[in-house]
Amino acid sequence: MSWSLARKVSAALIAILVSTMMVMSLFGFFKFEEVMSSLVRSRYSFVAFTIKKKVEDSLNLGFALRQLRQVQETIELEKARDEQIQGIEIYDARGEILFNSDRGRIGASVPETWLDPLTATSSQPFALMDEDSNVVGLPLVNNLGKVEGAVVLLYPSGYVERELGAMLGRLALEIGGLVVGFSLLTLVVASLALRPVRRRLAAMEAGLDRALMKDGDVAIAGLGDLGEFDGQFDEFVGKTREAIEHIKTSTDEVERLDRLA
Repeated sequence: MSWSLARKVSAALIAILVSTMMVMSLFGFFKFEEVMSSLVRSRYSFVAFTIKKKVEDSLNLGFALRQLRQVQETIELEKARDEQIQGIEIYDARGEILFNSDRGRIGASVPETWLDPLTATSSQPFALMDEDSNVVGLPLVNNLGKVEGAVVLLYPSGYVERELGAMLGRLALEIGGLVVGFSLLTLVVASLALRPVRRRLAAMEAGLDRALMKDGDVAIAGLGDLGEFDGQFDEFVGKTREAIEHIKTSTDEVERLDRLA
């Protein structure tokens, strides 16, 4: 099945549009995922920071970390405020869990990797992984600059993926609708814009076909109403026919002279 010029042009434009949108969507998706992950991490880091300030205020009054019994109520209240929070833990510099939103884990030890952020005196947030959870935490530092432990918050690692999955589905539907609408519009516009070109190409093709016919005296009909360009092309076809006839006559004469020789 041969495609018309309008269909070929439309297919090329649609292919360019789809390729461009796919590349832009790919880069945009990864960038948005990075930004959203950072925002979610910042959100939970703020919750951990709120707990950190309350604990450090008590530490600066001279209390030991394991003596701060009111902290247990604080972390349980913070967990109850957000259903996405899987757990909140406070552990000392040796890795022993002193307070936990799940009281059954009090007294257990945290993984060794959770102690690495405590080796520095910086109070900057840190991020870790715990099986199927993301972990954000902050070191607990007293007014003398000594790291007493850390407060960490756990939230689902699939939280961002679930949000992005729903958003990606909506984006795919919108892109699909845009491509379909653009395709229909392109076909209509290309058909209207290329109609004169198709007529001229058809006239040129018909003229060349008739000029090359053996009975060269057949007239070309239907070209007079195509405008100035087509009238000039009609003249060109006539001259081309004359040139072909002269060439044929010359060829016949050369063949005759060859036979006489």
